[in-house]
Order: sequence, then C-alpha cells, then structure tokens
Amino acid sequence: MFRVLLAYVLLFTLPSVQLAAAQDLQAIARINIDKSRISDRLLGGVSVKLSLSQAVPFRVFTLDEPKRLVVDFKEVDWTLFSDEDLLNTDAVTDIRYGIFRPGWSRMVLDLANPLAVEVIEMKTGANPGGPVTLSILMRNVTSAEFARNAGAPEDDGWAFEVKAPAVASRGRQLGDRPLVVAIDAGHGGIDPGATHQEHEEKQLVLLFAREFKEALILTGRYSAAMTRDQDEFVSLPDRITRARAIGADVFISLHADALAQGTASGTTVYTVSEKASDAAAETLATQHDRSDLLAGVDLSRQDDQVATVLMDMARLETAARSDLLAEMIVAGVAESIGHLRKRPHLSAGFTVLKAPDIPSVLVELGFMSNKRDLNNLLNKKWRAQVIEGLVSALDLWAVEDAAQALLLRK
Repeated sequence: MFRVLLAYVLLFTLPSVQLAAAQDLQAIARINIDKSRISDRLLGGVSVKLSLSQAVPFRVFTLDEPKRLVVDFKEVDWTLFSDEDLLNTDAVTDIRYGIFRPGWSRMVLDLANPLAVEVIEMKTGANPGGPVTLSILMRNVTSAEFARNAGAPEDDGWAFEVKAPAVASRGRQLGDRPLVVAIDAGHGGIDPGATHQEHEEKQLVLLFAREFKEALILTGRYSAAMTRDQDEFVSLPDRITRARAIGADVFISLHADALAQGTASGTTVYTVSEKASDAAAETLATQHDRSDLLAGVDLSRQDDQVATVLMDMARLETAARSDLLAEMIVAGVAESIGHLRKRPHLSAGFTVLKAPDIPSVLVELGFMSNKRDLNNLLNKKWRAQVIEGLVSALDLWAVEDAAQALLLRK
C-alpha cells in the first residue's frame, strides 16, 4: 500500500495554483545544482533536495535487486545538469538521469544500503509558479522491509505510453511485398549504454539507425521503422512490442559496446541462445538486459519463456530463419568492408532477440573501447559501407526465406 501511495499522492499534494501551472506546461523545469544536494541525514539515512525552476507533477518509488530510488518528472530539462557537486553521501553509489519517455524525465539513485522513503514534500517560494524545492527524506531499514515496500506502480499510463494496438499477422513473407524491417537503436534516454571518452553508445547507434533506415527506404524494396527515433528510453519488452505493432518481418538491433576487460573488436552478429558462445558474449547479454533494471524498469512481471507448445514451435522455425539472416549479414558486411573478426557470428541470451514470431539479430557494430572501431563508428564512409552490406544481406535473405516458405506451403 505504501509504495502505491508514493506513486500517486504526490500529484495531489501540491497547492492548487502549482497544479494548474504544471498540468499545462509551457516550459520544462530545470534543476538548480547550486541549491540542490543529496547528503547524509544527521541521525542516519539520506536527504535528497532538488531545487526546480517550477513545479511539475512527479512520483517517487523504490525498486529492489538492485536497490534504487526512482523519481519521475513531467518534465525536467537535463541539458545543464551535472551530478558532480550534487552527491555528498556514500549511501548513494550512482546517479542516472535523462529522458524516460517523450515528455517524461527520470532520475535513478543506486542505493548502497536499504533505505525507505519517510517524507516527501514540494515547498514553494514566495512567487507562485516560481522555483520550488522537492525534498525526499529516507531512513535506514532492513533488507526485508525494503523488499516489502519496493516495486513499480501499476501501469496507469502516467509514465508509460499507451501500447500500440496489435496488428493482424500477415503471415510469413513470400517475396510478394516490401519487407518490413524494424531497426532497433540500442539504449537511449536515461540509459546511455556504453560510454568512452565523450562518446555515448546511444547516440552512435541512433545515427547509424537513421542512415540505415534511409538506405532501406531508398531501395524501394523495404518498409523500415525504428523502435526509437530520438533520445528516449525504450524498455526491452517495448522494443519487441513496437516491432510487432508495425508487422515487422525482421528485427535488427544495433549496438556499439565497450568492454572493461579484454580486447574485443570488429563487427559481430548475434542470435539468441540460452547458452552463450563465449564469456564475452555472456557478459554483453548480461549488460544489455541489466540496462532495463538500472534504468528503473521493473521486469518482475515479464515472462520471457512463453510456456505453450505453439510458441515453442514458432521459436524453432524463427531461430533457423534468424541464423540464416545472421550468416548472410556476416557475408554481406565482410564483402563491403573487407574483413570481420575471427568469429563474427555468436549467440547469447539477449532478451531483445526473444520474439518467437520475428527473425531477430543483434549487430554489434564495433567496440568503442577499441580505437580503430571507434574511429570507424565516427566515419560516415565506413557506416555507409556497413549499411551497403546489411542491405545486400537482406536482399539475399528475403529471396531465400521466401523460397523456403513456399516449399513449406506445398
């Protein structure tokens, strides 16, 4: 009960003049770092004080495994925000912030110890509609108490978009219509993905995805759509939902990771498997799936293993089609850029590739931790060559996949 109240009571405890201003925002709020602080409380616990340029609707809740405090806003501009001088406690190990959905912002605090929200209030100044201070006071609790009160609010549409209506299945493609390609730019919004120097994975793959989409459409042989076309957070299940909503024949997820250990480099294509090809593949799959948790998404009610015979049968057929697509992408990209790494086709348990009805691959364009790979990712000519290889691979796959489908119908 407590966590539900946390999610909703905040929207109705502001003075009426503030709510009126917040419900029809003409500008987004900004955080004044000089007047904001996350620090230890005198008698134990943590105090979070955020100075906002104006009142905005918000909600607060906690999540477990890992332990996090999540604050959603409608809406906050993070452009000039910096957490360097904000954090003054060891009880908070990390802060993430950014766009969660268009029109919604999110801040996530990773907690070193179990803490429960004790007091939440938004204090106004002398000027209605002017600066306000959001205060969140947290106290030390046991892990058991934290777990009891943790959990995401019910999906009330407050911070989650309304799901797109499902489209009627058009059946397996037979080569008699444009192939529908769902392009999935990994990470986004509050989840930057891998970072190296001043570069973020979410921006690099979004740029590539836009160029890839344009190239596909210009052929006249494809219909292409992106799971995200801006810097927004999209959870792993939602990425599959969006692909299914457009009737995707193929799902291609794009990434550009960085490894803290090892010397991985080069373009790699992944298909889904419960058993990873190697330790590096397993590490990447864990990192990708963990991004939803670290961004504050509660996946406890997600069921990745659909326990029906029909779905299992669909997975068997789809897996074979995905493997064929991966092999053709390996060949196509190798031909276009001249070489690939020694083992270019690997597998791991990537959640985003588990759609039972859509052939899916994950293309690791390169590793930002490798200087040559990073230079390639920033090079428009190199990106164009890789895209040429991807389009060529899709051309060949579409023909072979359609031929196999026609044989199955006979």
